[in-house]
Amino acid sequence: MSHPPVRNARYDRRSCMIVVEFNNGSAFVVPARSLRGLEEASESEIAEVELSGQSGLHWERLNLDHDIDLLISGRFATSAFESGEAQTANERVGRTGEPPPIEWVGPAITFLSNNLPGNREFGWEHHFITGYQIACEALVALGQADENNYGAVPRDNPALPGILPRWDDVATAVVFLAAQNGSITFLASDDAGQSQLLGAGDEGSHQSGNGMWAARADPEVTSVFRAIGLLDGFDWTAASETILWRDSPIEWRIDFTKDSRFIDAVNDACERMPDNIRKQIDRLAQTTDEDIAAHSSKVSDRNDGGFKQSVVGIPPKTPEQVRATLHRIRRYDFDELFYQFWRIGDGWLSGHEAKRALEIFNDPLAIAMRKAVAARLYPHLPHLAE
Repeated sequence: MSHPPVRNARYDRRSCMIVVEFNNGSAFVVPARSLRGLEEASESEIAEVELSGQSGLHWERLNLDHDIDLLISGRFATSAFESGEAQTANERVGRTGEPPPIEWVGPAITFLSNNLPGNREFGWEHHFITGYQIACEALVALGQADENNYGAVPRDNPALPGILPRWDDVATAVVFLAAQNGSITFLASDDAGQSQLLGAGDEGSHQSGNGMWAARADPEVTSVFRAIGLLDGFDWTAASETILWRDSPIEWRIDFTKDSRFIDAVNDACERMPDNIRKQIDRLAQTTDEDIAAHSSKVSDRNDGGFKQSVVGIPPKTPEQVRATLHRIRRYDFDELFYQFWRIGDGWLSGHEAKRALEIFNDPLAIAMRKAVAARLYPHLPHLAE
């Protein structure tokens, strides 16, 4: 037995996790439906978990046993977790610093559930605020809720999906929510002189201008940031950097567009752009007389060649005003392609991988990439890079 003595084992219905508690106060959590034999079990059946000595978990009604040491080592998977999807996730752990799902899924769900307006009993409301909207989207993608017009409604029997949403997107949702609620305060370099600040001890990679990426945060935020792989003690991890680019707090004055990783990503996005993406971008780059006439007169409700109008307003009176409005609409639709189909660590996503992505709109990193790609591909259309 390599783990401390076990005190208790239980099923946490809120996070859909099996929790093994040790006598020293530590705990191990694992997604319940990632365990062999629990994929199709009912909530009540899963909740019947009990200890089998100091080394095992047992479900009497299911005639099922799991060894705690094997679970801690990661040998717990269902067929869904043993698939190529899991192998890809394991490769990403080594490449990006992404923690294993068993470490971040439960804490992320708990933080999102507890910090959105509303509650698990009646549901969560997004109030049409970006941080809340994305947090609701994350809970839906994690199998905890269903979407409605005002936010998310908790599921009676929440269960993690067979294919989890992207870790970097869920981590970004957590950062957005913490910032929206004021649970984390980003500090300008002049305010970062105290000890025990997040990031105050970092040197080298996490710097903004002449100051560190420092912040103050509630203990709950510090805890979840550690669990999801953004903090190591009080220092930002390497994996956190591009996550924090996506929030880009104004206090830090981040300019990641000069970073070699961003520059390389621009080259990759232009050179390896899928044909279907390029076709959509080429259409967005065009603003024809017919487009202007249709928008001005409201004669047509067509979705503009596959892109619905994202900005609705009273049609301007002059053709130039109409053109300016269409340019604004097209830039927003251009951004959406990057929200849905591009990530800094992977470039353009495959159709399968894009299904795991959250549509994190108003993402400064995605918008900056759109501007850089537009400037490279369409230098004669400067409005696309605005």
